[in-house]
Amino acid sequence: MHFGIRKANLFRLLVISLLLSLLAISGLGASSPADSAADPPASQQSLPAAEKNLTYNDSALFIAGLSHRQGALSALEDKPAWQKYARFISQSWERFDDRHLAPMREWASQELPKTYTATVFYPFSGPDFVNMYTLFPHAKTYLMIALEPAGEMPDLATIDDNRFFADLEHSLYDLLQLKFFITDKLSNSLKKSEVKGILPILLFFLAREKTQVLDVRYWVMKSDGTVAESPATGPRQLSSQDIAGVRLDFALVGSQEKQTLYYFRFNLRDDSWRRHEKFVSFLKGFGPLTTLAKAASYLMHKPHYSGIRQFVLSQSVYVLQGDSAIPLKYFDRTTWNLRFYGTYSHPINYFKKFQQKDLAEIYQKDTDVYPLPFGIDYYHRVKTSNLLFAAKRAELAVNPSK
Repeated sequence: MHFGIRKANLFRLLVISLLLSLLAISGLGASSPADSAADPPASQQSLPAAEKNLTYNDSALFIAGLSHRQGALSALEDKPAWQKYARFISQSWERFDDRHLAPMREWASQELPKTYTATVFYPFSGPDFVNMYTLFPHAKTYLMIALEPAGEMPDLATIDDNRFFADLEHSLYDLLQLKFFITDKLSNSLKKSEVKGILPILLFFLAREKTQVLDVRYWVMKSDGTVAESPATGPRQLSSQDIAGVRLDFALVGSQEKQTLYYFRFNLRDDSWRRHEKFVSFLKGFGPLTTLAKAASYLMHKPHYSGIRQFVLSQSVYVLQGDSAIPLKYFDRTTWNLRFYGTYSHPINYFKKFQQKDLAEIYQKDTDVYPLPFGIDYYHRVKTSNLLFAAKRAELAVNPSK
């Protein structure tokens, strides 16, 4: 989400759940460009000889506080800063998983389609891979779009251990506690942080979700629409017109099924949307889509976010969202079958002007509103949240562009 309450929250939720628990967090897909040969990563050049077989998966496990004694970074696990961080983050994640992800996982297995599209789309996502993956674990491709910089692979052999892990904990705090990231807060944090962009956070989530990271590539679209990828090693040079991102290939441990995550740094306002027609066409190439939208700062309620709103409605076969995403009035009942979960009366005070009277009436009068056993969106506590699941009618789902 773009707002200051957005996806910084996902991180905070991870760490807040950690703390609050110390208190109380298949259709068509597009293919990616072929991998290109590359020189050894610059970060490996500073490693001792025994550590030069460093893989992206080694880095992901280390960042996630998970021991990997056969990995190239095993010697660094003896450092007190990493050991302290690993103990804290493991306890925090366990609480977050038990209290938030486990009920979400169970709910999704019962309430969401067993087979959905090959691509899951998450606009205004911030770094919140974990909620998307928990709800839709079997997609071939995941597309995330937000304003935070994609960032760089950290040189784990030379980082300031104490600062890096403290900054990572700080970045995750909102997600672990609030189950969403606060955009402005996360963006400001990353500017001053040893954690350069959200790439380390994505690696953290992939490792904690028991996947093996197979490859990480910097991704960029030039102004003429051409796409280039390169190994995620060291900084990269970008122009102001470039759309930058990362591509991560991964698979569940023990599985042969490769999955791909794209993260793009892109402004979804209409003026940006209109200027970058080639990027919009690139996104359409992944369709049809299953879209997740939550903690979206009510931006798609506004007239200058009509492009992304219409894109979701036209390109999606399924939409799962909180009330902070697309207003109910845009879901034509001749096109969509709707199912409502949880509770709704009004937005939190900060967003009170985005009250939806038609949605409130459904929750007050309709007997076909189903329970939601976890918190999500801005009302993040259990029994305070809502979700709408919209499924395009079968005869229209064949051609989602209608």
